[in-house]
Amino acid sequence: MGSVNDNDLSKKLKISPQISQILKNRYIDNEKDAEIFMNPSLEYLRDPFLMKDMKKAVDRIKKAIKNNENIWIYGDYDVDGVSSTSILCIYFDSINYPINYYIPNRLEEGYGINEESIKHIHSQGCNLMISVDCGITSVKEIDLANELGFDVIITDHHECQSEIPNAYAVINQKQEDCNYPFDMLCGCGVAFKLIQALTAKEEFKTSLYNYIEIVTLATICDIVPLKDENRILVKNGLKLMSECKNIGLKELIKVCGVESDKIKSSHIAFAIGPRINASGRLGYSKLGVELFTTKNQSKAKEIANMLEDKNNERQLIEAKMYQEAEAIIESNEKYKDDKVLVIAKEGWQHGIIGIVASKLTEKYYKPTILLTIEDGEATGSARSIKGFSIFDALVESKDLLNKFGGHDQAAGLALDSNKIEDLSYEVNQFAKYELNEEDLIENVNVEYELSEESIDLDLIEELHKLEPFGLSNPNPKFIVRDALLKNINVIGKNKQHLKFTIEKEKTYSCIGFNMAYLKSGYNQGDKVDVLFQLDENNFMGKRSVQFLLKDMRLAHPKNPYANEKTVELFSKIIPDVDNLYNLGQIDEKAICEKFKNEDIDECINETKNINIFDYLNKNTLVITNTINGFYRALSDISLIDEEKCSGFDINYNVINTKNDKLQLIFSPNIDKIDVKRYNNIILYDYLYNMGEYSYLCKNANNESSIIKYYNKSDLLYLNNVIDNLIPDREEFKVVYKIALIQKNLEVNLVDIKGVFNTTPLKLFTIIKVFKELSLLDFDFKYDEVLKIKSICINLLPKPDKKLNLNESKILNNLNELSKEYKQSY
Repeated sequence: MGSVNDNDLSKKLKISPQISQILKNRYIDNEKDAEIFMNPSLEYLRDPFLMKDMKKAVDRIKKAIKNNENIWIYGDYDVDGVSSTSILCIYFDSINYPINYYIPNRLEEGYGINEESIKHIHSQGCNLMISVDCGITSVKEIDLANELGFDVIITDHHECQSEIPNAYAVINQKQEDCNYPFDMLCGCGVAFKLIQALTAKEEFKTSLYNYIEIVTLATICDIVPLKDENRILVKNGLKLMSECKNIGLKELIKVCGVESDKIKSSHIAFAIGPRINASGRLGYSKLGVELFTTKNQSKAKEIANMLEDKNNERQLIEAKMYQEAEAIIESNEKYKDDKVLVIAKEGWQHGIIGIVASKLTEKYYKPTILLTIEDGEATGSARSIKGFSIFDALVESKDLLNKFGGHDQAAGLALDSNKIEDLSYEVNQFAKYELNEEDLIENVNVEYELSEESIDLDLIEELHKLEPFGLSNPNPKFIVRDALLKNINVIGKNKQHLKFTIEKEKTYSCIGFNMAYLKSGYNQGDKVDVLFQLDENNFMGKRSVQFLLKDMRLAHPKNPYANEKTVELFSKIIPDVDNLYNLGQIDEKAICEKFKNEDIDECINETKNINIFDYLNKNTLVITNTINGFYRALSDISLIDEEKCSGFDINYNVINTKNDKLQLIFSPNIDKIDVKRYNNIILYDYLYNMGEYSYLCKNANNESSIIKYYNKSDLLYLNNVIDNLIPDREEFKVVYKIALIQKNLEVNLVDIKGVFNTTPLKLFTIIKVFKELSLLDFDFKYDEVLKIKSICINLLPKPDKKLNLNESKILNNLNELSKEYKQSY
């Protein structure tokens, strides 16, 4: 089930169908685009002069060189800013032109250009300043530079605000009137384009190798989408790093304990980048520039060791700050309801705030603003989640802020400390309209269900061709269903990791880093679905496949009666009087034609061998009839990109909304659905009878696919529904007697079986029939304090005539449904 079929693309490019499917999932479905993605040549780099003001900037720099003017580079203290400064220093050194650079001290000056630094640069005789990775929001500071008489060229990649600084030239692909075709370069990427524009084309073909290692570092660490020019730079930069031309970077890689010939994007993001950032966070930003620009190996080694020491110091400070922030969150109930976490404390280290904000965002999956308070001002960093622009949230609150800048996913800000509560209120008001509860659940996308015959070391080797992984090109995640869980344990110094094996035809080792919390929900012998990345385990020279766990779920509910949501779902199976099942006539010909003229028994009972994630798109109808099918479908839908399906709606019995979203329906009345509207109809469960198949086949759009995504064993779940659908007369009497004694009865949903001595499904049949016959009424109630859901049953005045169950339309309809089911199967 769920294997990937061969296709033309895999044959043309000589890649496996599995890799071809992953490319397709990234909307790469033709030979040319696939070739560029798999083999991104530096020849595909774009013309830098397509950027607004690029020619103006180049002419001004060349004029400055000709006139022997004093040039300063103004950078920033993070990896992107340090890298941007470094490559411009390397460029000017390559043409033997002396320049100076300035990087603000993070602890004393904060982010971006400030007026004191402008005055300092002016005092040093500056004629031309080139900003890198900053400046797009520095309106006042650039005005000051103009007053003092030196020109400024801004190169930046952050979001533009309403007013663009009055600089000599502004190079930022995110300006509204900039026509550059790719607007996702990091700051160092923009500086690289400036160098490309300054260099003759033929010369640049060889000199670019002086820069792309460092551009690769910045691109990965700044978490920009790894596509288009970013992918070209990073793919080629990683290749170059195997030999490592830059002396300083080579020594830093050694300090990290990474073998340069095996370096990957993950090493850069989690080992190399943090060491550069650490120096900036602690106020030693120039160390990074000195490392990347030195030509002396012993000096490079000395600086690399200093960066290692600073990183160790940073880790200690970070751990303490993280614990303090956690304590603030746990001590205040408001953070449970807030969609944006705004946390502040005196004495926190300016430079560490951003990384702690990122960790809190990752843990709680909420946008987070972390602030340190000093001398009446709060300064800090903001980090966000997918689909929510923290920059836009700050724009809406700009009247409260003294300063801010950044982009959708990260920003820096400053405000008076007495306005922190106001900021928290404003950004949460903004989030109320921008985020719903589903947005605050991390959406982990999956490529496809991986068949056992595909799981081997060859596939792992082939997956490396898709690197580098990052934003817009995530490390592929797969799913394996219905596996037997074995040998589950927690491991690690602090027992924080989860280790277990799963068994199907073969046995697979699984490790979940920092996922020990999952253990309490599972026991050996459970059947589970596992979401994972493929990895190689190399122990004592023996190579084997290992699953890196990303999530796990039970393949089938353990006890459906012990879960409130599941019990409430049972109530949806029983139709109301005005929504009874319409049992259609069987048309075997229509069924067979729709299912490619296969034998009707095979076509109803055999699951199609498809990648279901290809079909969960817009204008798709997903039909479920059992608890198991519903949760299986819901879980699969949660694994696809929301843009692909325009979001989704959950429906019960009927569909009342008309939009292009994916529609999931539970226990539908098939003939009340306009099935012509849907491109795909996916059945996660058997239908109740052949007549329903007939209706779908006769009325569906001729272009639509009807997909049966179940197998023969799933019929047991529908059998269980039918077996519990219709109570006997004695069960009706018991429930009525209890209602008669209690008059008004309130029962927690998970206690139904104990109170009424019957299954929830039968109880809902009984009370819906009694409601139809005017014996009682019922409703659901949620207790906000106890966080439990109950059913409230209220006895109505005794009717004049004797109760006759045969008069119930609901009961008669269910009897007929049961009869049709048994005839069909």
